Amino acid sequence: MRRRVAVTINGTKHEHEVEPRLLLVHYIRDVAGLTGTHVGCDTSNCGACTVELDGHSVKSCTMFAVQADGTQITTIEGLAQGTTLHPLQQAFWD
Repeated sequence: MRRRVAVTINGTKHEHEVEPRLLLVHYIRDVAGLTGTHVGCDTSNCGACTVELDGHSVKSCTMFAVQADGTQITTIEGLAQGTTLHPLQQAFWD
């Protein structure tokens, strides 16, 4: 049975019906189409899936999308202001 999830990612509202077992990282990448968040290890050790959820750092491979319903999420893509890279983005670029 699919469930409706409504989240705000990088200031844009996203609403979709998803399987309850869908991980947040896969929602962000496959449903919302934001591919900056990565799955690096499948064990939550590497941190490649880390996002900011309501002001807290979380590993999006460890929680379901339905658990994030009603939250605000910031991904690596949402850090920049205008055309200038955020220092964290610049560090990855360098």
